[in-house]
Amino acid sequence: MTILAKDTMGFTYDGVSVPLHRYAPVETTANATEPAADFHWHVDDFAQDCVNQGGISNVLMIRPPARDESA
Repeated sequence: MTILAKDTMGFTYDGVSVPLHRYAPVETTANATEPAADFHWHVDDFAQDCVNQGGISNVLMIRPPARDESA
């Protein structure tokens, strides 16, 4: 598995990702009946845990709303 990133011009760039010869399973639980923002953040956190294994630090395709810092 190889995880691709985008460069500053928006083109596919694989220079920051290393091919994954082993992938550690990632597990999470998300409740589909929770508020939409919370569900969205659970999905984003899950995706982030997955792509971090390939050296990618930002998930570009999932854009959750801002976290409510007062909670």
